[in-house]
Amino acid sequence: MSNLKDRSVIAVLWNSAGGLLMIGISLIFSIILARLLDPADFGVIAIIMVVYILSQEIIRFGLETAIIQKDEVSDEEYSISFFIMFTLSTVFALLLYVSSDWLADFYDAESLATISKIFCCLYFIDAIMHIQRIKLKKRLDFKRLNIFEIVAKITGGVIAVVMALNGFGLMSLVAQNLIIAVIQTLCICYYVNWWPSFNIKLSAITDLFHFGKFVLVSDFVYHISQRFDSLIVGKYFDMNLLGLYDKGKNLSEMGQRLPANMMMKPLFTSLSSLQNDTEALERMMNRIYTSLSFIFIPFLLFLVFNGEPLIRFVYGEKWVEAAPYFSLFCVLGVFYLIRIPTNYLLLAIGKVKITFRIEMFVNVLKIITILLLAPINLVWMIYVLILIRILEGIIYFIYCDRHLQFKAKQYLKIILSYLTLSLALLEIIFYTISQMNILNDFMYIMVYAVIFSSLYLLLNYILKLEGLQFHWNLAKRYLIKRHA
Repeated sequence: MSNLKDRSVIAVLWNSAGGLLMIGISLIFSIILARLLDPADFGVIAIIMVVYILSQEIIRFGLETAIIQKDEVSDEEYSISFFIMFTLSTVFALLLYVSSDWLADFYDAESLATISKIFCCLYFIDAIMHIQRIKLKKRLDFKRLNIFEIVAKITGGVIAVVMALNGFGLMSLVAQNLIIAVIQTLCICYYVNWWPSFNIKLSAITDLFHFGKFVLVSDFVYHISQRFDSLIVGKYFDMNLLGLYDKGKNLSEMGQRLPANMMMKPLFTSLSSLQNDTEALERMMNRIYTSLSFIFIPFLLFLVFNGEPLIRFVYGEKWVEAAPYFSLFCVLGVFYLIRIPTNYLLLAIGKVKITFRIEMFVNVLKIITILLLAPINLVWMIYVLILIRILEGIIYFIYCDRHLQFKAKQYLKIILSYLTLSLALLEIIFYTISQMNILNDFMYIMVYAVIFSSLYLLLNYILKLEGLQFHWNLAKRYLIKRHA
């Protein structure tokens, strides 16, 4: 148990450090490219990325989650999973190639035809890498995964900036995606050095498919509900507005992805290992909610209060219209935090049918909301999506509380303590700074950040909230002592 705990914490620490570094790298190149290119360029790339992401969910077939959740996976199961993914990748590459001209006509964007044909290559690159990446995740080797991704992002970003400076425009964004995928694939395949066996039987996939089919449908509907709005905005408005909308949404999602990518993904393997130990699961869930609430709730709320000066300072005046979307999606992200641990908990203990039903209900509501409101008013649509996210969190909490001895009141108390403290501080500081007439956006953000973080940590100490002490002890055990 102790070994699993140490491996889990080390995986989270490596994934957290890597995640922060990757977000920093992505943000730097995003800022540079946003200042060199037009919003319409990002609108066009948003369309093709939605198509690609949705098709990838079908290609993965829910097998990634199924493999990680399963205790022992044979080489035959890895091999048959590889061939299924490669076959589906080939099918979708051909479909995208054939439909590229139709996409361009539908969105009245000629460049979509060429970009779609180039993006077909990504399907084959990712197909080679899928299983090898899963094997690294299964080993909790997030250190290596992060190193490979960081190298790929830096290389792809530098080349994209050079191309943008030399007038390649939209093609610089296309090249960035291709180069990142190629470098990651080469690094991962070289390190893992695994290749599929041709001596396989279809019956080997039975157990994985039984688990994965629910994850497939659930994840696919989830990604439609997450990305479908971009397709609607691109159709009913124009690529310039889509670029603004997508930039505001994606920037906020960097903050939303932090807890999932940094904590929950590496901990999923650990939660799966503890699925028969109720007390250990309870302790881990308590720590998860403490960490999420202590770190990420104040972070996202800070972004909500500073959306406009942040967007203007980071991306420039031409992107300032993205600020309202950014702030609203950060509010959405706060309630997303509440849902993440319960979702991963149910998947880890094999309650995949329950998560499937909840996700289907919630995501169908989101899709209906997008269809009805996106063509009319994007702000109204986001407000309703926030209410749906709150409803989703309530459903997860009620189910876990009634059926899993999940202490919902205890976890809600943790969440509300940090939420209330953060909101109160941010409101007071916002009112105080607004009286100071700070004209420089950078100075405004820095003053706000320093005052907020200082008071937040001080009040955590005075009120003896668990989050500060927990993270201090964690740092002493896994960082300070290791360097002593």
